Amino acid sequence: MSRNSKSGNIVDISEKQLIERAKKGDADAFNDLMGRYSRTIFNIGLQMLRDRDDASDMTQETMLKVYRALPRFRGDSSFSTWVYRIMVNTCRDFLRSASRRREVPFSDFSEEEEDGPVFDVADDSVQPERLYIEGEDEQYLLSLIQGLKPAYRLAVSMRELGGLSYQEIADAGNVSIGTVKSRLNRARAAMREQVLRDAEQFPSLARLMDKGGAEDGVY
Repeated sequence: MSRNSKSGNIVDISEKQLIERAKKGDADAFNDLMGRYSRTIFNIGLQMLRDRDDASDMTQETMLKVYRALPRFRGDSSFSTWVYRIMVNTCRDFLRSASRRREVPFSDFSEEEEDGPVFDVADDSVQPERLYIEGEDEQYLLSLIQGLKPAYRLAVSMRELGGLSYQEIADAGNVSIGTVKSRLNRARAAMREQVLRDAEQFPSLARLMDKGGAEDGVY
């Protein structure tokens, strides 16, 4: 790591110091700070919007909002939770606006029938047969996440792709921790069942089950 700001090496300093420097207009500090979260922000957007271009646009919009609001960040919540909440709300606003333009239903990611189906209408964009041949485990699992209903998709993507804690997910999604745990448990169970069904026809997918076992894993 060799990149330095005018006031010293920004790679080796704490996030808190980066925030303070960014608040004072240090562009390198801000870029380094956002670099730590850009991939997770994008992945959350991709799971919410299910379109890479839209997710990229909303990632840039989120970073702009963070930059503008940073002087008002007081640290009442963790910086990561604050950033992810901005991304979630930005994506919600985008979907709400798209819903009005296209006259299609808008689904709020904080609301879901807890006893209803977990998966949305089947998405055939990623076929198990192709994955059986190519061995694309990650792409297959991402396709499962994208097939979940909105509230479950958001919880799983934040936990599995973003590594957020239950509290951070609850704060960003404006729901209770109990709701977060319930949604994650239901989503994981549904995804596990889908892997088992697909593995009956494409045995190679059974390797995904062999990778599981962790208390907090998806499969």
